[in-house]
Amino acid sequence: MGTITQTITTNQLVVGDGIRTENAKVKTATAYKRGDLLNVGANNVADHPVVTTGVVGDWNAIAVSDFTAEQSTYHANNNLEMPIYTQGPFDIAVVTVNGVPLTADQYDAVRAQALANKIELRKVVGN
Repeated sequence: MGTITQTITTNQLVVGDGIRTENAKVKTATAYKRGDLLNVGANNVADHPVVTTGVVGDWNAIAVSDFTAEQSTYHANNNLEMPIYTQGPFDIAVVTVNGVPLTADQYDAVRAQALANKIELRKVVGN
């Protein structure tokens, strides 16, 4: 008998139940990508966390969908908001910052911060 090797990969951001969404304002001329970690401040404006020497700054939400810089400018100028995830399980391999996937070195700190945010960043089998 031969051996069967199977590799499972996924690009699925949401990996379970219990998802919660809210809305937040956007910044003008700012692109958002589905899966981006976001920092929503007291002014309810979604911004990207600062990354310094590989460390991801404070974040408390995840972008639900892509927004181009033009779309965010239109939304900001017309007092419209975008949906954000505020709770639930997500695949850490699909989460991004400014559209850039996290590095393996960033996983632990980002996952630890997720616990305080009621967000679960799971390592999905095969990733």
